[in-house]
Amino acid sequence: MRGELDLAAKLRFARQAVVAQVGGLPSVLRAWLTDGPGRPLFEDREPPDTAVTREVLELARSSYDEPLLGHCLRTWLWAGLFAARDGVKPNEELLYIACLLHDIALTDRFRPVEAGCFAVEGGEIARTTLQSLGAPYADEVASAIAAHMDVRSPRAPVAHLLHAGARLDVAGTRAADLPRQTIREVVAQHPRDGFPHCFATLMRREAAERPNSRAALLWHLGMRLPLNHNPLDRS
Repeated sequence: MRGELDLAAKLRFARQAVVAQVGGLPSVLRAWLTDGPGRPLFEDREPPDTAVTREVLELARSSYDEPLLGHCLRTWLWAGLFAARDGVKPNEELLYIACLLHDIALTDRFRPVEAGCFAVEGGEIARTTLQSLGAPYADEVASAIAAHMDVRSPRAPVAHLLHAGARLDVAGTRAADLPRQTIREVVAQHPRDGFPHCFATLMRREAAERPNSRAALLWHLGMRLPLNHNPLDRS
């Protein structure tokens, strides 16, 4: 099955996850205790407006429940902030589409029947969708989505930024790297109401139905703790 881990892969992934969680803890604590950098990294951000992005946005709106759609849109905004901070220059259209579709396989509409990894399956859904729309970057988007549940950050620009944005929105990773006022503005634009409960429910389902996936392993390693104590929810 696509994305399933054998025992050796589970052990490697678990070690990486524990190291990453411990390594990222100081940043999360700083975000709780401080306001982060003082200078906003951007003021306004408009999504790229193309025929493909309009089709993908409509697909996202018709497939996600509101908490998960908000997560995808915040992930895109966080990714843009990290691009500015890290000096990464992605293809903006690819980044927007990857963020919109990265959790598409968690929806009832596209949920895979067979065991596997929702991120890998989501990448394949994105690939097929983009190919049907004639987009030339279907493979790159699919790879970025498949890699967003990795513990280590991918190197490719779009994959790196999707990974960073999603981890921030779920676990608060690198929250201290962003200005508190900017975080407030992003959350005000796309509120997090109901997201922690929604995502926890989905991860419990993944752990039960796809026990050999990265999502299942991360859930059993304690994903619920950073999810429920994310500094993004600090008033």
